[in-house]
Amino acid sequence: MVNLKQNWEAIFEVIQKSYAIEKHVDFFNWLKDDVNPVLPHDVLLAAWGDFSSGELNYDVASNIPGLTTQRLIDAPGIVSYLMANLHKRWIDNDEKWFVINSFDAAGIHAQSPTPFTSNLIEMHSLLVYGVKDLRGKHDCIYVFFDKSHVFNIQHSLLGLLMPHLDAALRRVEYIEPSMSDEDILESIALGSLSDREHEILHWVRSGKTNIEIGMILSISSNTVKNHLKRIFQKLDVSCRAQAVAKLAPHKGN
Repeated sequence: MVNLKQNWEAIFEVIQKSYAIEKHVDFFNWLKDDVNPVLPHDVLLAAWGDFSSGELNYDVASNIPGLTTQRLIDAPGIVSYLMANLHKRWIDNDEKWFVINSFDAAGIHAQSPTPFTSNLIEMHSLLVYGVKDLRGKHDCIYVFFDKSHVFNIQHSLLGLLMPHLDAALRRVEYIEPSMSDEDILESIALGSLSDREHEILHWVRSGKTNIEIGMILSISSNTVKNHLKRIFQKLDVSCRAQAVAKLAPHKGN
């Protein structure tokens, strides 16, 4: 009974401190110093947006070098597909949180290597907690990664803590990428591309294969191939590498 009482006192102290969070550094320190003792984890990845298309926004809280928000934004790669899959599993689980133990992060990195996934390899378990957004239509999932093979969590504390974590993160400013995909496309006057072609070009720039793009957009790889042919014609290029290279000089504008 003493331990249970101490846990409740600890969680209420964590919640009280969350009200003072105003900046990203406040949120990071709160996670490290206050949340981690009651919810042990190594990385927190928040993802929200359109999970059906893979057009997601991210926020990463980690003290592991390389696991940063900007690094993920620069090369979302297979992480976007992973988040869409975890979101679907959350929906299929009646929007209840769940744990995946013995998570194969090394396999994720092998499928689509990026600087972010190379630092994710050490993670072996995860917890997924979702928040339904009925007004904005942009659900948010919080994925806690841990190096242990079994994610340990006290069930009674999670329901108390997560609404306050969600509220705290929504109060801090979102880290925007240096230049959005939309800005890049506009800067090189690609107005002739359809919305679908814009989506496919985005995933090509992220290093996705035709099969992966098809899985993300729920279309066949042959349909992706046909879209790419039309994109190449409009850009006056003959392959994926040339299309990406044509975009490269405009990234710093």
